[in-house]
Formats: sequence, structure tokens, C-alpha cells
Amino acid sequence: MRTRSVSVLILGLLLVISGVFFGTDHAVYSSEETPADNTFCVVCHLDLKKELIAAKHLEQDITCMQCHGSSTEHMQDEMLMTKPDILFGRTEVEPMCCECHETHQNPDAVEAFRKEWLGKHRENGRAITQNAVCTDCHGTHNIVTEMGTLAKATVEPKWTSLFNGEDLSGWKPTGGATWTVERGCLVGRQGPNYAPGDLFTEEEFGDFELIVTFKMQWPGNSGVWFRYRAPDKAYQADILEYTDPVCYTGSLYCPGKMFIAMNEDPSILNRDLWNTLKVRAQGDHLVITLNDVVTADVHEDSFDRGRIGFQVHPGDEFKDMKITLRELLIRPLPPAGE
Repeated sequence: MRTRSVSVLILGLLLVISGVFFGTDHAVYSSEETPADNTFCVVCHLDLKKELIAAKHLEQDITCMQCHGSSTEHMQDEMLMTKPDILFGRTEVEPMCCECHETHQNPDAVEAFRKEWLGKHRENGRAITQNAVCTDCHGTHNIVTEMGTLAKATVEPKWTSLFNGEDLSGWKPTGGATWTVERGCLVGRQGPNYAPGDLFTEEEFGDFELIVTFKMQWPGNSGVWFRYRAPDKAYQADILEYTDPVCYTGSLYCPGKMFIAMNEDPSILNRDLWNTLKVRAQGDHLVITLNDVVTADVHEDSFDRGRIGFQVHPGDEFKDMKITLRELLIRPLPPAGE
């Protein structure tokens, strides 16, 4: 590793010294100076030679420069302090890919692909979610550098699915509610005589990020249990419409403490459509997000580990409720402070 780092440093110094070739008085290469491959890029970005997107594009004579610009400052910066001309955020990836790839211009084809792979792992190790973009499905394109700076910043834990879409493997029901698998979804209803119940994972989780895609048949009262130890020792991301006090889906509930954080805005929820609820628990920091809107953000340290589950509430007023869960994805998080 020391020999590689020294060679990168020497090459960087040579690039700076050879300003006549690169031009120290202009910001980009001229057409005559632009390399026909990724020669300069792979000096620092080692994985480009085998990274799927970069390799496939290069087969069609599409180089890194054509997407990310040809800034000499970035090329000459052996300390990795200068970004390329163009970087693409997640919301910019798909529109950029659609400019060349006709299949990505067809929303139905893209949606069918996402549906086929939802919750499954692609060959790059990523589990596909409803919000996956092209670079999640086709490669990684998180560039690894010789000095490791960008690698550390872009490596993320893998998403895994808690639900196989076929049966209740890995789950344990309690109470009298009815839990079934219907058309690849997990469905919860009251049992006979308005019986309530819960469904819990057999596995326990501590620090994690959870994505739940759900639809409710109202009126209903449900929620996502997490760090569940016992009926009186747990947290719940609520799915409900409560009147006293006024609380809507996305509120954070804790038995014995009632509502720790209250969402008072009913408009965030799509009552008749699918909704995405995210739970992030890292140390004592608990965050709930409903349809990309943060509805709870608190510090609470009563419980640091437990099971994940779903609730069907009792009561005649909820006799027709049906909670349908389509996407249950989780990934571990490092302990707070790391």
C-alpha cells in the first residue's frame, strides 16, 4: 500500500509539473488531449476497471469524462480534495440515464423491473426498494480510490428483507388477530369477536434503519413495534387517527409514556394509497419519517434492543380494518458516535 501511495503522489506531481501538456491556465482538456479511455481515472479510482457501469460504458467508448467532465484540477489533485465537474445525486441519476437508455424512458418497464426485484438482492449485493435508482440495480458506482477516502464515505450496510413474500417464516404471532400472506403482501385483521394481536420477528434488532410500505383500510389502529421487549417495554411508530390527544400516523408511542412525539398533520398520509414509513433507531436517537416527511425526531433511551412487529388493535370501531404490508426492509446501523 505504501508503494502504491508513493506512486500516486509522484504521478500527481508529474501531472502538475507537466502543465504545458495539461494547461495550467485552463480548466479542461482540449479535444486533442482528452484520452480515449479512463487511463487517468483508474490511477486513483481502482475499481473502475471492473465496476459494471464504468466497464460497460467504456465498451461503447463512453468514458468517465463524458459524464463527469474533464476538469484538470480534479485529475491533478492527488490529495482528493477537488471534486469532478459534475456529480449526480440520487434524484439526478434516473433522468441522466434516460437520456441514452430507451428502456428507462418507459415508466411501465422500470416499474415492472422494480416490482420483480423488490426486496431481492441484485448481483451487486443491494436489495431493491421502491425508491431504487439505476445505479442501485446496475452496479454500484461508488468509486473506490487508492487512498480510500471516498471508499469510506460511500460504503453502506446492505438492506435485507424481513418478509419473503410467501409465508410467515421468521415471524411469530401473538394474540387472536389473523395474519395472512395475500398476493405477496402481509395482511393483518382482527380475529373473532374483535380480537387483537401482534406479529413479531423472531430476531431482535438494536441500531437499524427500517422501511415499511403499507396500506390501511380505515378506520384502523395499528403500528410498527420496534425494540420490543414486552407489552410495556417497547416503542411503536403509529399508524392511526387519534383524537385525544390529536395524533396521526407517524407519531411515536411508548407504553407507559403515551405519545413521545405527535404528528398533528393528517395530510402527510395517503389514506387510500400506499405509504412509506421509515424508522431509524441509533443509540437513543429515534426518527420516524412518513412519505419523506420527518414526523418524529427524539432522544429516548428506555430500550436499546428488541423485536420488530406489527399491531392489530381491538375494538368494534376497527372491525373492518385491514393493514397490508408490502415492503419490509432493514439494514444495520453502527452504534451512535462511530
